[in-house]
Amino acid sequence: MAKFSVKIIDDPNEILNYLSIGISIPIWSDFKKYILYDFNYFKAKSLLLKENGNITGHCLLFDIGTDTLYFGYFGVISDDRKNISILLDELIKFAHKNKYNSILGPINIPAIIFGWGFMEEGSDTSLYIGKPVNPPIYKEIFLSSGFYLKFEEGTWEGDLVKIDPWKIKKYDFSDYELFYPKNHQEIMDLKEVFLEIHARNLPPASRITPNVADLFDNYADFILTFGDYFMFIFVRYKPTGKIIASGLCLPNPFSKDKEGNCNSLVGYSWVVESKHRNKGLGMLMYGGMTIRAIEKNFKYCSGPVSTNNEITQKFARRVNYNLKRKHIILEYEL
Repeated sequence: MAKFSVKIIDDPNEILNYLSIGISIPIWSDFKKYILYDFNYFKAKSLLLKENGNITGHCLLFDIGTDTLYFGYFGVISDDRKNISILLDELIKFAHKNKYNSILGPINIPAIIFGWGFMEEGSDTSLYIGKPVNPPIYKEIFLSSGFYLKFEEGTWEGDLVKIDPWKIKKYDFSDYELFYPKNHQEIMDLKEVFLEIHARNLPPASRITPNVADLFDNYADFILTFGDYFMFIFVRYKPTGKIIASGLCLPNPFSKDKEGNCNSLVGYSWVVESKHRNKGLGMLMYGGMTIRAIEKNFKYCSGPVSTNNEITQKFARRVNYNLKRKHIILEYEL
């Protein structure tokens, strides 16, 4: 008869040894410094499930200084139903013991690489940054154990096609300047305005990655290591000189051209100040990005969109993207 026990570890380097149990995305050695940065920042722990003395399950635990326990990298070897239920019970016990009021996840920090959510059945299972793959059994067991749907995100994807936004007669961009930082220092100089625009205008449901402001430097380094400066996008309103919109793309290191350079990306976020909406600035940023990306031999784009965001979904259809994947975040109240 199988004998189960649990072990909690908090050494980030030791935690690295078990992450692959709970994630389908490869843990490349080039990713380790970004992972360790987040683990140290969040003081992450791992809840390990042992069966007859052998590690058979893993769950990452962390918080952001609130009464919510975040979890990620949840998985068991061979996706065994019984072991999933046991590990989930241990997750709930940990939350109770440490007096949390709720549990939220899965969020696999750093989320810009390993993503979040349990994948919905019928989704594309090809390897892509930020898009973990798991069988439906995880969602089924969590929902049957009292978790409920907190957030659902769809991923729209398609071939990159160059769009020249200045040729779209519907819009007049004469009062706006689209620009990109030219070097790392310029990105750091624009950091605060980027974060402020996102904080003011990004819907709460879209703020899944916790404490982005404190992690910006880590994420910027990842983007520039595998991607390019054009992935930081800004729009300035000429009459005032103020930056009123910003966007961000992520490189997908798992798809490369013959020279070893990334050839696909993620349109990660597009944010416009409220007074300047409905003027086509989303198309200005996206179209400008396509021009730069295609010049750099990028061929494919993926974009995460809340399933409640009809405007952005309409935009995705307009640029001939298709809904390829869905992921869900779950919550549990104690």
